[in-house]
Amino acid sequence: MDKFFDKTKQMTTLLRTTPVDFSKEFPYQLLMDKLAEFLGCDLFIVDSKRNFLGYHYSHTDKQNSNALKTFFNYQKLPESVAAATLAFYEINHNKKIEDSILAPVKELAEYYSESSITVAPVYGSSLRIGTIFILSNNPLEVEQLILVEFLASIIGTQLSYLMLEELENKRRDNTLATLVGSLSRTELESFKAIIEKIEL
Repeated sequence: MDKFFDKTKQMTTLLRTTPVDFSKEFPYQLLMDKLAEFLGCDLFIVDSKRNFLGYHYSHTDKQNSNALKTFFNYQKLPESVAAATLAFYEINHNKKIEDSILAPVKELAEYYSESSITVAPVYGSSLRIGTIFILSNNPLEVEQLILVEFLASIIGTQLSYLMLEELENKRRDNTLATLVGSLSRTELESFKAIIEKIEL
């Protein structure tokens, strides 16, 4: 129990001290790098639109693979796989890749044929907003699965905040567009004059 508690504290410290930069295409890249080392496995995360948000593979043969690099940097998770992923409402763990939902993804099936696949859904504001995939050499133990669940909850909170922020920005833009569209020409000129003064 003490060992697991120590790991939980380490995970908490890692999550607290690793910055997540949502202005980048792969905002969770740094976190994925560190967590992969902490958990001793490869992993990647996708959002609800099938976009990769971060990934990490530790073995040299994978790091030098142009096929994997192209897959994570320029492609999306296939629609059929993404749809199957949404059917998981709780963590699905320790499946061989040929028995997992990643079986159709040839870029992964080739390099992870002997790996155990764990799929962890990410929720935020009661919505399914992403998925974490863990690819490990050995089946994950109960303690590791608990840490993965903890990780998914933290990331779910972060992504939920980002989604709410984007929705608020869209609401403001729509409100402004509606307001401007309802102004007369004279009112528009006055509005423009006010904005110019504010910018000065």
